[in-house]
Amino acid sequence: MGNYYQGKCFSTALDLHQEIASNCPTVSQDGAYLIQCAPSEAKIVLSRTDVNTLVTTVTDYIPQQIACDPDLQLNDGIGMAWLIVGVWISAWCIKQIINVVRSR
Repeated sequence: MGNYYQGKCFSTALDLHQEIASNCPTVSQDGAYLIQCAPSEAKIVLSRTDVNTLVTTVTDYIPQQIACDPDLQLNDGIGMAWLIVGVWISAWCIKQIINVVRSR
């Protein structure tokens, strides 16, 4: 079972972490820090370097792993098929009622 992130399903935790790390900004919003994100199988390592003091702070980030549900699409397809069957049955019933009314 894969991991779900931003509408995509990733087969491994490493693939998920690489995708998240690819969206990592390189500079903080205020421009005071340089940021690097290094993905691994278990976590993403965030390195933040102060541009004034050149002090680097390292933080581990473990993103929430949301499981992809492969049955969800299958269930949606089966539900849609039953709706189509219902429409066909309704159309057939209406046709039979029209035939009965016309025959009188």
